[in-house]
Amino acid sequence: MIRRIIIIITALILSLAIGGFFAYKKFFQKPSIKIIETAKAERGTIRGVLVASGIIKPQVGAVVKVGARATGTIVKMNVRVGDRVKKGQLIALIDDREIQKLIEQQKAAIKEAEANYQYSKINYERQLELIKYEYTTQDQVDKAKNQLDTSLAILKERTASLLQTETRLSYTRIYAPIDGVVSEVTAQEGETIVAGLQVANLVTVMDPSRLEMWIYIDETEIGRVKLNQNVEYYVDTFPDKLFKGNIEKIYPQPVVKDNIVYYLCIVKVSSEDSIYLRPEMTANVRIIFEEKEDILTVPNSAIKFEKGRQVAYKVTGVDGVERVEIKVGLRGENRSEIVSGLKEGDTVATKLILPVQARP
Repeated sequence: MIRRIIIIITALILSLAIGGFFAYKKFFQKPSIKIIETAKAERGTIRGVLVASGIIKPQVGAVVKVGARATGTIVKMNVRVGDRVKKGQLIALIDDREIQKLIEQQKAAIKEAEANYQYSKINYERQLELIKYEYTTQDQVDKAKNQLDTSLAILKERTASLLQTETRLSYTRIYAPIDGVVSEVTAQEGETIVAGLQVANLVTVMDPSRLEMWIYIDETEIGRVKLNQNVEYYVDTFPDKLFKGNIEKIYPQPVVKDNIVYYLCIVKVSSEDSIYLRPEMTANVRIIFEEKEDILTVPNSAIKFEKGRQVAYKVTGVDGVERVEIKVGLRGENRSEIVSGLKEGDTVATKLILPVQARP
């Protein structure tokens, strides 16, 4: 009996002790902060970066649509989509038989006009000699001069007509206006085109080495963008290749999309980079608007916002943690500048768990 009482009393005491321990833990022991990952405050370089999207576009003059000013049937189409062409290369020929026939007729008419002109010239010169000796009359001299002037006018008119027809003949030969690649062909051999009624262009030639990138910057960010700022970008098809350029133009005219105001910035693509890029590709862009070297930095994950203030949790010992208020300067992609509140070499928490009582 006594032994049983002793066991009961012992169990009661043990229960009270355990309960007291947990009560102490709950009401008297200060809740702790659990540190998961840390980093050092160290000196380095930070770039202020504006992230945006860009679109690869041909430069002005890099795409030329070639139409036709002659009426007739396409008898020869020398190119297909994807063909490379040189400036001045014959790419299409329109039936020119009627124009060639007209040119032959006009050349014959010019020969006749030249003969008449030469005869009128000789006759006029003869009449001038005869009038000196009164072997002719002034009336005959005037008639000879009139015939000379008329024959000269006819000769000039027919020569001008021939030049005009030869110009029309040149319209039947379609030449490449620039060096480049044929990107579109809208007519084939055997098709008939009518000058003035042909809406579609025959051939489109593009110079793939002359590209630029259009970047639409939100009105809230455009104040950070300046001419000649460095730009880095990549496209999804080459995610590991970094392309570089700089802001060449900032258009003053806004562009409104979905009720949001944007401003267009232009980055010229180098000829080396244009080998990899194509029009209408989407680019992931970083505009570097500021860069600072040899400044105190911490990872962005070490900066916390509590009650409207920026703070960091500094590790002060094996288990010690101190909450410090900091002032942040330039914020980079991964790290930020620390103006005050920390010093070089301090260890700060980048990932931690705050107890309920310690949370703001």
